Amino acid sequence: MNHTPISGKRICLCPKSRSDAPQDYIWGKDAELAALNGLPTIRGTFVQYVTQFKSTQDDARPSRVWLSIKTISDGCHIGNCTIYDIDWDNSEAQLGITIGDRCYWGQGYGEDAFKTLAGYTFHNIGMRRLHLKTQEQNMRAIKCFQKCGFTPCGSLLKANITYILMQLCFEDYVSTQLR
Repeated sequence: MNHTPISGKRICLCPKSRSDAPQDYIWGKDAELAALNGLPTIRGTFVQYVTQFKSTQDDARPSRVWLSIKTISDGCHIGNCTIYDIDWDNSEAQLGITIGDRCYWGQGYGEDAFKTLAGYTFHNIGMRRLHLKTQEQNMRAIKCFQKCGFTPCGSLLKANITYILMQLCFEDYVSTQLR
């Protein structure tokens, strides 16, 4: 995989590094952020966490790509995103995003990061269809994903949490970029 930063309008997506671990650990211990992502909060110590921390893989065809979201203006690490469940045979993948730093919520950073991530996944990785899931009550995320061209395509009940499933096909992505 390419390890150069991917620039949006206000953010850049950078390969994960060990220097991201302290901030990721803080966000992982935040119960609200963990709940929004449908994950348990981190319970272990920072030392335990950092020993399990993985940097971006060097595999040419990985099943997951982790990226940190940094502001272009000052390089502040504000969140993370991932391309996962990459199905190379069918050119499909799932996307995920977290803006961990609440100071950047509601200011368009998530939308910029997600549009940049989708564009990279289509144009540079060669995927033809992208999927995501988000909790039904996370209206901020649903609105952001819709602004990025994703449309609802179903729902999923998992561990008593209802998720909205959304998708974006390359053809629809191209048509929204031309508008």
